[in-house]
Amino acid sequence: MKKIKILTVGIVAILTIGCSSRADMYRIKIDVASKQSDGKEWDLMGGSPDIKVLVDKQSLGLSPSCRDTYRCSYDFSSKNDKWYIEIYDSDIDSDDLIGKGDCEEGEECRLGMAIINISD
Repeated sequence: MKKIKILTVGIVAILTIGCSSRADMYRIKIDVASKQSDGKEWDLMGGSPDIKVLVDKQSLGLSPSCRDTYRCSYDFSSKNDKWYIEIYDSDIDSDDLIGKGDCEEGEECRLGMAIINISD
């Protein structure tokens, strides 16, 4: 009987730890202002930005749907519900910072020249 109790406690502990360590999927939606804070266009030829996102210093890449647009979204997985977000206009020679800062799931966050929402 003692072995069964120990085994049961062990199984419950393993399942509890396994459930709490799994990552959830989130979607980050980004809306970028039509011009930079100094009034200049995002690109030299007057084009819209190529939106690149970093979540907790990890790049989400540059999605084709986020090129030459003011609005896009990315999916990512995380164990957190609050993140440090960096948003850039990706350029050939150097990236322009659009905004950066902390944001939590379910909040609308204004980060520089962008408004973002993160949902599950």
